[in-house]
Amino acid sequence: TRDHARLGLILCNTAGVLEEPAEYAARRMLVRDATLRGEHAAPFAPVPLFGQPAVDAFGAALVAALFPRVPALLDGIYGDRPANADEALAFAITQGACSPGAANVIGSGQKLATNRPLNEVLDGEAGGFGGPVLVPQGMNDKVSGPARASERADAFERLRPGVKVCRLEAGGHCPQDDAPEAVAAAILEFLPAVREYAQGDTSRGRAAESTVGA
Repeated sequence: TRDHARLGLILCNTAGVLEEPAEYAARRMLVRDATLRGEHAAPFAPVPLFGQPAVDAFGAALVAALFPRVPALLDGIYGDRPANADEALAFAITQGACSPGAANVIGSGQKLATNRPLNEVLDGEAGGFGGPVLVPQGMNDKVSGPARASERADAFERLRPGVKVCRLEAGGHCPQDDAPEAVAAAILEFLPAVREYAQGDTSRGRAAESTVGA
């Protein structure tokens, strides 16, 4: 069934596991179903002997190492548009890192359940979103690397019909910030597909109502 509240998705700077379509199709059970059955919910096992304090210490060390490098890291992330790496953004990030619970948040990542692959999230038959999807992919990604960005774009193009990849040569890790004009143009080209999907959704809904009324 379709979710009437979602008629199109735009994924900028996509994250998460993206499996090859053949590998995804060969799996016997969805990650969602396995998680609901408790098959992926292994009990949390802290670091032997040291326990949670070791996890917190790791998080604290990572925050301490990255904290002074935030401005330089932002310069690399926004290499195509350095003006975006301003003092306000650096302050917002370092302010969050100053929270007493920041270290614990980093260390708590191992407690999370198995992530659903994007194949499942964007699979309408699996309870995900099956409508049109736009992926503006920055090819000059200085975080993941241009090679990884190209591989990611290729994988999305093989995902399923209705997924459109827009390769932005001048876009980086955050294409909506690095190349906002190009992303806006891609969205305008994408809108007709959303309208077509919405019209098909309305037509099917009316047909279903007519069948029920008869």
